[in-house]
Amino acid sequence: MLEYLATVGTLTGIFAIAAAGLNITLGYAGVFSAAQAVFVGIGAYVTALLGPQVGGSLIICAVAAAGCSVAVAMVLALTSLRVSDEYFMVASLAFQIMVSTVFTGWYSVTKGTDGISGIPYPRLLGTELSTPETQSRLIWVVAALVVALTAVLRRGSVGRLFLAIREDPVATQTLGRSPTLGKYVAIVLGAAVSSLGGVLYAFYIGFINSAAFDYSLSIQLTAIVIVGGIGWSLGPVVGSAIVVAAVPLISLLDLPSTTVGPLEQLIYGALIIAAVGVRGYIPSAVVLRERWAARAGGARPWRRAHGPVVKP
Repeated sequence: MLEYLATVGTLTGIFAIAAAGLNITLGYAGVFSAAQAVFVGIGAYVTALLGPQVGGSLIICAVAAAGCSVAVAMVLALTSLRVSDEYFMVASLAFQIMVSTVFTGWYSVTKGTDGISGIPYPRLLGTELSTPETQSRLIWVVAALVVALTAVLRRGSVGRLFLAIREDPVATQTLGRSPTLGKYVAIVLGAAVSSLGGVLYAFYIGFINSAAFDYSLSIQLTAIVIVGGIGWSLGPVVGSAIVVAAVPLISLLDLPSTTVGPLEQLIYGALIIAAVGVRGYIPSAVVLRERWAARAGGARPWRRAHGPVVKP
């Protein structure tokens, strides 16, 4: 039991890193990509193929995976960002299906659904991390760094550009900034971060196959970002703790095996609907609170989105 919980906790950190990439693309820049699992898969396959050749060097695998993911993301962005957001979502979904087919069909390289085993332990600064405990600590340190860096990014000039594009791309363009270029950068950065999750996943599990990186993973990452809070730097960790850690605990219940999978999918959907619903009610709750404060004649002024409340 303790070993299972430790594994779930470590996977929570891995998926939080992978979802942090989607949070940059979707949460910061407002670009919905249905192909985020592609970049996680690229990170995992680069690690599985390159890892044995470089003695499991974590840094080399991470750099190579990020480079490959950025190259693929550039292709996706260049071919799809000229269209509206709705069409980009459809294009990214088609891209996910195409790459998933490559993962499955290119058997000589990826081994398809049979998968690749024998992935070595990660090596960092000459030290081999050969136990689950050391790998788990590494994963959570990386997750903390990713959260911190994305928080810094959000408060910097690039992050403010992303948020401006998300809120009003037309106004952003009138100020001399290119929304297309900003979205392009967000997709590329998101791909690089998500690929790091794939690298750590391959090292930790020691085995990968094509089924792990299909469209269902993209849906799961989207659920993590939405449940955790879109655009919140710590959201991927919170969402992963709910979706990846809490939901799988259903398997510990005394339920038929054929029931567990569908029940988890139902809970995923319910969590997304609940998160969206709560997010929709928050602005209304704020307005009601401000109106109540104004009528009560309190000494503290409350601000609305368009300015301070003026007391009669």
